[in-house]
Amino acid sequence: MTVDVGAPVAERGVSAGRRRTAVVASLAYLVFAGVILVVMPISVDSAGGREVVVGPWTGGVLVAACLMASTVTLSVIVFAVPARRWWWVLLGPLRAIVAAAAVVAAFGFTLTDESVTPIVANGCETGYVVTERSFLFLAAGEVRRVEGVIGTSVGSTSVDDGHKPFQQQSYIAVTSGDTLRIWNTFDNAWERLSTSTEPAFVLPRLVDETECGLAGGVVAARPSASPPPAATVDEGPAPAPVSDSRDEIARMAQLTIEAAGTPMTDAEGVPVTAPAASDLPCDGTTSHDMTFRTDDNAASYAAILDAWSAEGYSKDRAMQRDLRYNGVVRLSARDRSSNDGLMHFSLTADCRAP
Repeated sequence: MTVDVGAPVAERGVSAGRRRTAVVASLAYLVFAGVILVVMPISVDSAGGREVVVGPWTGGVLVAACLMASTVTLSVIVFAVPARRWWWVLLGPLRAIVAAAAVVAAFGFTLTDESVTPIVANGCETGYVVTERSFLFLAAGEVRRVEGVIGTSVGSTSVDDGHKPFQQQSYIAVTSGDTLRIWNTFDNAWERLSTSTEPAFVLPRLVDETECGLAGGVVAARPSASPPPAATVDEGPAPAPVSDSRDEIARMAQLTIEAAGTPMTDAEGVPVTAPAASDLPCDGTTSHDMTFRTDDNAASYAAILDAWSAEGYSKDRAMQRDLRYNGVVRLSARDRSSNDGLMHFSLTADCRAP
């Protein structure tokens, strides 16, 4: 009589290989699960105010990647376990479930589109990064101050055309004294930027170094066969020497009222009047805000902007706002008729009393 010992030995070898595979996959699963348990609460507990930032990855991307990896390793564990006789009743459906979960997790990870871009000024990193995500024709992001691996939100962005201004380098960052001023595109990555306009962010300066040799903080060129514009950054009129600018603010406020063409009232229905120059502050800066409506907001808004341009003010647009500047007074205007039925004008200038 002969004994077939080859089959049991082969089966034992396969079983040992499966056990080793299951052990390795189990250890990997524990690692991925541990990362999820550590990283996810940081963002959840702070409602997004704090986020893990590790190199080019945010906590959200790390969690998504670990979720995908953990479902894959769980699938490996389930398929590595031998299924004999009645075990198929349990392992058969379970294998199908984890395999489907792995596919769903992998697909979800491909939809994770969040980039991390360090903000560069004067050739050096500034200690701030921007995490950006886009969906269809919209994009949003958070400006974060990074300490170790934790990024704390200090501002947010929301732009059109699904573009990521910081990842696409369509921003300007300038350090001045103890502050960092940042401008970024809104409509698209090829929008003209101007440092004569109000910056999107004014942040405390964290880094003193300059000329580190890093690229960044420049406006992206338009990707087309046509020659690029001669200048992608418009500095606007040169700032005039600081003086008492209250008369100009008062004059332009009056011109705004007259250019509207129809009676101008505030949110309470009270007629809007221009301030007297003597009533305006002059403690380094001066300003006057105007919030109003007319019988035809759209026509009045266009007429007012045309009147400012006719006075020699250069025009620009950024962050859904129309801008005017003549070296002394800055105008930031926005027609929010579709939201609150009002137009919002803000006149500002540097001011030094005689």
